[in-house]
Amino acid sequence: MLESKNFHVFGRNGRHFLFLTEPVSLFALDAETHAALAKAEAGQSLAGPEEVRWQEFNAFAADYLGRAKPAKPLRGPEDITDKVVAIYLFVCQECNLKCAYCYGDEGEYGHKGRMAPEVMEQSFERFFADGRGQHYLTFFGGEPLMNFPLMERTAALAGAYREQGKADIRMNIVTNGTLYKPKYDAFLREHITDVTFSLDGPSEINDRQRLAKSGASVHEAASENIRRFTEDAPFGWSFRSIVTRDGCDRVEEIYRHLETFKPGGIGIVDVDAPEGSPLRLDDDDHRRFVEQIVAVNRRGIRSILEGEAPVAFEYPFYILYYFVSRRHALYHCNAGTNLLAVTAEGDIYPCHRFVGHDDFKMGNVADPELTRSETYTRLRQAFIDNTVDSRPGCRDCWARYLCGGACAKYAWSETGSLASPVARHCHYIKTVVEELLPDLVAIMEDPAQRAKLVRRLGEAIAGGPASHAVEDAHVA
Repeated sequence: MLESKNFHVFGRNGRHFLFLTEPVSLFALDAETHAALAKAEAGQSLAGPEEVRWQEFNAFAADYLGRAKPAKPLRGPEDITDKVVAIYLFVCQECNLKCAYCYGDEGEYGHKGRMAPEVMEQSFERFFADGRGQHYLTFFGGEPLMNFPLMERTAALAGAYREQGKADIRMNIVTNGTLYKPKYDAFLREHITDVTFSLDGPSEINDRQRLAKSGASVHEAASENIRRFTEDAPFGWSFRSIVTRDGCDRVEEIYRHLETFKPGGIGIVDVDAPEGSPLRLDDDDHRRFVEQIVAVNRRGIRSILEGEAPVAFEYPFYILYYFVSRRHALYHCNAGTNLLAVTAEGDIYPCHRFVGHDDFKMGNVADPELTRSETYTRLRQAFIDNTVDSRPGCRDCWARYLCGGACAKYAWSETGSLASPVARHCHYIKTVVEELLPDLVAIMEDPAQRAKLVRRLGEAIAGGPASHAVEDAHVA
């Protein structure tokens, strides 16, 4: 008999659906079968016609699982090498803004300062000098453009590494967009692959959360600069927008405003604020926020096909990818394994969000024995072991392989554990699955649309294994 963790039934718009967890497949159901399976999933006893339906379902599931092409992990523990593919380089732990929700102490992370050239060079030597192909570097802060001379030196060293065959390093940046000089513009165009601009929507919303140190509005300046930076830009670019309690009912408005800049993507997330904070969404706020995210992403599915609007990414986009490509997400991300953060002082953390939390300091780039140290290997192994199949509360969830578990930093902040599920994250993921997968499958029933979806999704996720995408993901 199929365990409840390996299937889920739900209804939407008068229709009934069955999701099979292991093969990542969705099916349409009749009302009677749905009712029987819902009771079985809830652990209730069955009798008569319901028991017959349950037995028929298990026979169908066994046959289908025997025929279906197995879903494959996107990345499992056995696939993780010691190569550090990407780093966040904290070139400047200073900022010209004072965002109300900043988790980095106004960009200082407890240690205000600017990265010295030798720290940057040690970072390259420690992680990029082994000649193992493609790497990624993200300029981060604070506001990284406040240490522009180091960014120039970094680009020069990356060019030298490329010429010497040590590494091909693609450079990205996260910036607030408030600083503009022609030389910054030229640098982005010559050296940067992707830019993420931080902007929280229209000026009324943005100015409640993102102000200059003086308290002045920065929305107009940031908007003008972003348009100049991105005019005929040769790089990819997107927005990252934070929603607090003030804007939790205005997600559509935020999206529409950012859409006018014609970015490639718009990421909208709720604020990560502790209990008691006036910025934090309460439970009702969060439910309404998720409903709006679903609505925006419902349109986003069409935008992937039509290419007429920026994709609303974050969790829904990746759920879409995992479903269409029939992949299992065993991890939330690459943090602590193939992705690390380097602070201005050269300290190493699992990612940018852990910076400043000493329990997660993995060492320093000045240490030639860094990657062989006990602390580095212990913390790294903790992240390697943190799959959804090993996380309590995740391993028995039907949505686990479309989720990958909550962000480890989010889980740690909310529960004190890297592995514990976060109730709000669980609600978010399950709501997105139930609301959006039927829409996706309706598109996939048209062969022409299905082929286009596969192609566009492959283009959207560079190198993503979407070649066999939807052979078995269908409504039956």
